[in-house]
Amino acid sequence: MAEVCIPNIGPREHARRLRVGVVMLIVSVVVALFLMAIGASRIWRATVFVPLLIGAFGVLQVRAHTCVALAARGLRNMDAGDEAIADPVELRAVKAQARRVNLQAAALAAGLTAAFIVIP
Repeated sequence: MAEVCIPNIGPREHARRLRVGVVMLIVSVVVALFLMAIGASRIWRATVFVPLLIGAFGVLQVRAHTCVALAARGLRNMDAGDEAIADPVELRAVKAQARRVNLQAAALAAGLTAAFIVIP
């Protein structure tokens, strides 16, 4: 049975996170290409992890309709400002969605960073 997504961010918040995510993914590609062009060592190539992680968070939060920072504080922002999530069942679901976003973002950023590091 598919899980029901309980959003804690609205359309404006989606757009904001998507912009940040896409910009940071573009920054990651630019940094990666620059580091490759100058023949940077593998340890320097690992620095691409940070912008990749931020980009992954942005895009994956949009996909999951879940802001991990708001979820951690028990809040939602459906474009009318932050408000508490009063229903404990809803709050548990939103926090579970946020945990998945955290794990997916970390795995995606780590995997892409590792792939970039092993490229000669």
